[in-house]
Amino acid sequence: MHQVGAGRRYAEAAFQLAERDGKVDAWQRDLALAAGLARDERVARAVDSPAVPFGERRQAVEQLLGKLVSPQARNLALLLAKRGRFAILPDVSAEYDGLVRESRGIVAATVTTPAPLSAGDLAQVTARVEQLAGAKAELTMATDPTLLGGLTVRIGDRLIDASVRGRLERLRGRLVQGAS
Repeated sequence: MHQVGAGRRYAEAAFQLAERDGKVDAWQRDLALAAGLARDERVARAVDSPAVPFGERRQAVEQLLGKLVSPQARNLALLLAKRGRFAILPDVSAEYDGLVRESRGIVAATVTTPAPLSAGDLAQVTARVEQLAGAKAELTMATDPTLLGGLTVRIGDRLIDASVRGRLERLRGRLVQGAS
């Protein structure tokens, strides 16, 4: 099981180092690469296995990451491997990405539509989401054919449901309340 709280703490520590050294983007790239390795369950299981001596796990991490990432990012991966927590690297990377967005005044939003949007529609949705959020938005697009029409937007904990399905469900709720 992944531990988001621990991922957040490691991400915050890495972000502080990155800001201090002026290497925020490099750390972001390095963490994404390391997280890609940790997403492979076989790799994560082997690197986190207490049955494998740490020397072998260390060598595996160094060979996998090699010169792909900075020595600092490799050291973080090794620290996680030593603690049996290499598998949380995807969480660390995701939390780090959130800290980068936050520091740059960017909000992450997920827009779900019944079908992919055209470039023009995407630009309009992006502008509207930025207006609602009061900040520049980084959109992740998703499709859900059950929406029938319209869209939903999730910005953090906030859900804006402008879908046909959502409107029908709200109408149904009002009709049921009026009938009782």
